[in-house]
Amino acid sequence: MNSMVEKNAPNIGQEDLQQMNETARLVLSLLGEKDSRLREHSERVANTAANFAEGGGVLRGDDLHHLYLAGLLHDTGYISAPAEVRASIQAPSEEALVWVKRHPVVGVNILSNYQRFEALLESIRHHHEAFDGSGYPDGKKGAEIPLGARILHLADHYDKLTSVGGAGKGLSREEALAEMHQSAGQEFDPELIMKFVAYMEAESGARQDFLAKKETALIKQYFAGILQKFSAGKVVPPAMPQVVFELRSVIKRHDSSVKDLADVLEKDPVLSLRLISVAKSPIYKGYGEIKSVQAAIPRLGFKETLSIVVAITNKSLYETKHPQHRVLLDRMWVHSLAVAFASKLIGQSLLLDDPENLFLMGLTHDVGKVILLRAFAEIPQGKSLNYDMIVSAIQDTHQSIGALLVKRWGFGEEFSRVIALHEGSNFTQDTESAILVVHLANLLARKMGFSFFEWDSKNPAELPSAVLLGISAEVIAKVEAKVKEIIKDVAHLF
Repeated sequence: MNSMVEKNAPNIGQEDLQQMNETARLVLSLLGEKDSRLREHSERVANTAANFAEGGGVLRGDDLHHLYLAGLLHDTGYISAPAEVRASIQAPSEEALVWVKRHPVVGVNILSNYQRFEALLESIRHHHEAFDGSGYPDGKKGAEIPLGARILHLADHYDKLTSVGGAGKGLSREEALAEMHQSAGQEFDPELIMKFVAYMEAESGARQDFLAKKETALIKQYFAGILQKFSAGKVVPPAMPQVVFELRSVIKRHDSSVKDLADVLEKDPVLSLRLISVAKSPIYKGYGEIKSVQAAIPRLGFKETLSIVVAITNKSLYETKHPQHRVLLDRMWVHSLAVAFASKLIGQSLLLDDPENLFLMGLTHDVGKVILLRAFAEIPQGKSLNYDMIVSAIQDTHQSIGALLVKRWGFGEEFSRVIALHEGSNFTQDTESAILVVHLANLLARKMGFSFFEWDSKNPAELPSAVLLGISAEVIAKVEAKVKEIIKDVAHLF
């Protein structure tokens, strides 16, 4: 039998897989309540078996997922075993040995009540059969033993040899594989054991979480497709609102007045109200009540008015109807705003040219992530996906899309270079100051908690970008404190 799935078994859909995963995890948690070591052992066996079967080219498709689930559930029969039996699996008494040899059958009896597990039952029943026929419960031998059961037997035995505590012997990988190799043709399928040994010797990630790995690969595949469509012009990127272009045009004129800017902004009542709200916030301290756009502009200044308008209009990019992605986009928005203000404050502290330009660079540094996530939200995945995996996949692909997008928005080559290079670490004296500023601001936002990623507890003044900029720890601390205050005061106003 060369497959662990019956010939007539139907292909399983994504929804069925998810339900099977959830049910298997529920059963495994029940086993864990009885003995946490058995639950941990089952998880290791499932990952080792599935990763080997995939990496060694032994199984593919639904068979792999069935094998993984069978690995999780292979010791289900011990749920009903007395505690003393579970405690003596390593060296069972005569009475306990009866239970040990019955547990595959008991497990199948329990799991057969769930129809979706039908394709797993043979592998679970026969995972202790030996290749020479000396195993249990049915004394099957050779190719009579389902392939999935032969793989589980390898993974199960390997874990018992290498794990510490309980039934484990605590052997090294090399010692365990050498011992298992001696049983080729007796305990284990001689062809499979050769592949297993070769895989385990070469592959350090055999116990990597199989489902997490598959989910990560699926997400990366989605994003690669989105990137390809975007580059080919098949994904239409969002346009910068016309009001931004008009405002930039007015500001470039030397004879522009407050009224000229106000005339442009007042075409959009919602934008005007938001601009007034920001101008009235505590961070833009001033005398007198702000009740109009014409009063707000002098308090902010022309360039800062443009920066705030870009931020207000950009906020719409971070909106989606998908609840899960809405959480991600909300966090991305706060992160981008924190980086924008941190970039501006760093620029002001170092007396760099045009801090407002640095604000806009910080605001748009992660815009590629937003575009990817919005496109990703339109793809029906059929299940909830792990936040960390989504963010990790976006992290790998966002810079090229972001750089292309800001070019289309007319922000120029300097913006594109900042987006393309702000994640780097190989900075030199020749690196543009804007790239260093946004890099430092990005990491400071992480340190302040405005990020998906954990801060690594380094001294920010020792970061390559900080050293090259010549910014002191004291100045960095002041920037952090000010950004926290700003985000608290204005993040909700955009």
